[in-house]
Parts: sequence; structure tokens; C-alpha cells
Amino acid sequence: MTLFDPKSAEYLGPLAQLEKGLNPCEGISLQAAEAALGEVADGVIVTDAGGIVLYANPLVSEMTGNLVGLLPGQPLNEGLQLCDTQGAPLPSPLPDIPVREVPSMREIQAYILRCDGARAPLEVTLQVMALWDAGTLKNYVLVLRDTSAARRVSTRLSWQTSHDALTRLPNRQYFESALQKLLAQCVDKRQHHVLLYLDIYQFKVINDTLGFVAGDQLLVQLVALLQHNLCSADLFARVGSDEFAILLRDCTLGEGGRVVARLRDAVQDFSFDWEGDNNRVAVSIGVVGVDCFTANASQLLASANDACCSAREQGRNRVKLFGDSRKVLEHRRETTWVAEIHAALREDRLVLYRQPVISLKGGRKLHHYEILVRMLGRDGGVISPGLFLPAAERYGLIEEVDRWVIRRVFHYMAREQRTGFPGASYAINVSGISLGDDTFAGFVSQELAEARLTPSRVQFEITETSAINNLERALVFIHKLRAAGCSFALDDFGRGVSSLAYLRQLPVDFLKIDGSFVRNMLEDEIDSAMVSTIDHLAKCMGISTIAEYVESPEVMEKLHRMGVDYAQGFGIAPATALPEIDG
Repeated sequence: MTLFDPKSAEYLGPLAQLEKGLNPCEGISLQAAEAALGEVADGVIVTDAGGIVLYANPLVSEMTGNLVGLLPGQPLNEGLQLCDTQGAPLPSPLPDIPVREVPSMREIQAYILRCDGARAPLEVTLQVMALWDAGTLKNYVLVLRDTSAARRVSTRLSWQTSHDALTRLPNRQYFESALQKLLAQCVDKRQHHVLLYLDIYQFKVINDTLGFVAGDQLLVQLVALLQHNLCSADLFARVGSDEFAILLRDCTLGEGGRVVARLRDAVQDFSFDWEGDNNRVAVSIGVVGVDCFTANASQLLASANDACCSAREQGRNRVKLFGDSRKVLEHRRETTWVAEIHAALREDRLVLYRQPVISLKGGRKLHHYEILVRMLGRDGGVISPGLFLPAAERYGLIEEVDRWVIRRVFHYMAREQRTGFPGASYAINVSGISLGDDTFAGFVSQELAEARLTPSRVQFEITETSAINNLERALVFIHKLRAAGCSFALDDFGRGVSSLAYLRQLPVDFLKIDGSFVRNMLEDEIDSAMVSTIDHLAKCMGISTIAEYVESPEVMEKLHRMGVDYAQGFGIAPATALPEIDG
């Protein structure tokens, strides 16, 4: 039997042969086997069951530093001395394996103590296989592989993949990984760190006027300058072409501010000399607080970049601070939603849901549906309005969403009428921003006329806060659409502090009692009293009441006994997508 697989003509190492059930010495002369094993790139030792050496190839001699090598008849432990990373001797590598008929293998990492003592221990991977014959242990085969050179290569490759070749700083991937590990360990509210994001002000001008070689040299000099003003515990990384991040560990914002001031002063005093020209350099610095409320490294780094961009807009050597990490992440999430809302409107990924509002009198029949808007994610999942509507309101997109909803709902209701379907009534939420737009009432009236809807089927819900904040516009809107035949509900009633003072001025048909009172009215007497008081007040003014957040039959029954007119909530039915209409 040869050392090559006859089917593939590939070399089979000693352990690979043994795993295939081959004997490397079977069928060939002892001299030929020794010659073949002598050419193997690993040290190979064969012992008997008691650990007495039967064979060792020449590479073993080189690895152990013994010119004579391991001789046949010599105990393995005399010629092969192993230790751990601390230099402590290891026991015999030969395993104590229970009797069985299949080959058994183990692998360990160790160091070989050289016999001459002049050279450092050699790092090796040691593979040991036990060979059995008819249930009897016959031999051990040991393969020793020098991993010190391989590890040096591996370490070098690892460094290259995690560092910037020009500045020799960690790169973005390494920095994000280190930041994420720090965040995972940041569980104590008293722990504080500071993240800095820096970019070189108008670095492109340097590259364009002096050339890329000059730009590279500027980066090298500036990195050395900044490093001189940091301590060894700070993590400094290059995260873009002219962008850097610094993590100040165990540092308060006050302490971080002093570091930032020191860095900025150093840069202001720095001049870059290139071929006789003296160039002044400036930086922009974004500062973000890092604490236990922060969860995601990439989002935190993006927020620091946002702060840096804000600093750059203010001019040279400026600093922008985002101190509260919770506000930082909220800001980042909202700005991310802005782009997503734009995309959803463009790609028609907003969808309409409806939730029934039932009468609490008689057979508790359907009175109308409230229209709710959802967003489809890029993966097709449904996104709750609580995630994207606050951003739409803050960044002025809610009016576009309102108009999209009104067009779609009116179109849907018109299809109901054309198909002969009796058609339910629908309540549509209107934001405070839309109420404040003097063209919005005209837009709704035009859409209503073009859809040829029965106006009594349309109800608009406005929150008491938005109505009060835009009282004049709200009154114009309400009067115009009520005159056309639509009805109005004042949503979240009871949440504001000025509700009663303004209620007389708002000609609404329904009061929606704020769900925070309804949800706990069985356990909280004050909440129950609030619901009863609002209902009584509404009745005195000729206004019907709707209780929202009705989550159980018991709550619904208590509302009925109080005299509340209508109810809505998960205890009645969840919101579902608008059903398709044929035709």
C-alpha cells in the first residue's frame, strides 16, 4: 500500500491514511516507509502501546533540538518534553483511551522544550491517534506541526484586516466591534463613556491642490498629533477617508469636553508644511455620550457622525454635543424613518386597516370603523404606526400621509357604493399640521365631491391638543365639512388640561374618552370617575361618547351601565386590513 490514494493520486498524510484504515508501512519495505515519512512536512513519531518510540522522522530531531533525535526503544517522555504557555510541564500526550476497535484521536496545543535550552520553546499542534487491532491497543502515532510561523502569518493577516495600512490605526470594523463589546458590558447607570467623531475640514481641497501623496502625509502627521493628546486607554480609529472616531473609556461628558478642547487647540496650532507651502488645518468634532441606555454601536457611531456634520456646518474647528444617549438614538431613529416614509409613499407601501366601533345599546351593532394606517417594511412585514408616525409629524411629512389616507379611503368608499354594497361609515384621523394648513379643508371637500360619497358616511377625528393648538383653523375645517354633512369626533379627550374650557367652542358630534382612563377603570376608582364625568358632561352638551381601549367584556359592561354610547378596542375586535372589493 502506497502513501498515495490510487484513485485520486493525492498524497495522504499519516493520520489521513490511518483514518482511512491504511497502514503506511503495509506492503512496502521499512526503508521505503521511513524515506516517505522523512519527506513529510510534520514531525511524525510512532510508539508502542506503552509509549516506547518505534520510529521518529528527521523533522522531530529538528523540532526538539536533539541532534540524535528520538531513538527506537526510548520512552517518549524522555525525548519529547512538552509545556504549557507558562512553561509548566505537561503530562504525557498519550491518552488513556478505553479499549475499543475504532481509531481514537486527540489534539492539543503545546510547546516543545528544546533539549539544548538555547532556543525558545517551539509552539506546536500535537495530534495523537491510537491504533487498535482486535480490541487491543497496538500503537500510537503522533504528528507534530510547527504553528509558530503559521500563527505569525495569521496574526499579520488579522492585523491587516482590522487596521488601516496608512495610519496604522484600527479600522471602522474593529472600532464598531470594540464599541459593541463595551456597550454589552455597560449595565451600570454610573458607567459613562464618550464617543468622538472627527473629520478634517475641507480635506478634499488638500487632495485637489497638493495631491494625494500630500493628503496621505497630512493624515499621518495629524494622527500622530492627536495620539499625543490621548491616553493609552482611549481607542482611536480611522473610520473613513478623512474621518476618525475616538472612544474615551470611563469618561464623563465634562472630562470628555476637556479632551475635546485639548484636541481642538492642538489642531489649531498645527500647520502642515508641504514643498515649502504652509497649510492650516481644521477639524469638526461630534461628541456623543455613551451609557447603559445605548444598545447599538453602528447607530451610536452614525449619531456621532450626525453631530460631526452639524459641527461642520457651523464652520472651522467646531464641536457639536449630543449629550443624552437616549435622545441621540431617538433622533437617529426618527431621521432614519424620514427616508423610509418617503420611500413608502413613493413605493405605495402604506396600507389601511380598520377597527370597528360598536354601539353599547341594544344588540351592540357596528356603528362605524376607524381607519388606521400601517407601513409595509421592505421585507413585507407590517410596521406599527407608533414607530413611524411620530417622525412623520416631527419632520413635516404627516400632511402628505393624511392626504394619501383620505384619497385612498374615499376611493375605497366610492367602490363600495358602485358595487351596491351598503357601505359602512369611516372615521379618519387628521393631524394638527393638516388642520393648520389653510388649503386642507378645500382639498378634502374636492376629494369628497369627486368621489361622490354620501358625506354622512365620513367622520373626522382630531385630537383635543391639535384642535386647541390650531383652534382658528380647526374651527374653519370643522364648520366647512360639517356643513357638507360629515361628522366630527374629538379624540383623546381628558388628556389635555384645557379640555373643558375649549369644548364649548368645538362643534363636535362625539367625544372619544382617552383610553388611559378606560383601561384601568375596573381597578382605579379615579379613572372610573373620570370616565363617568366625561360621559355626563358630553350628554349635557348633546354629544355622544366613545370609549377607546376597551380590552375586556367586564369593562364593556361597566361602560354600558354608565351610559357610554360606543366602544372600541381589542376586547371587541383588533384592527384588520381593509378587505378587498371585487369590481
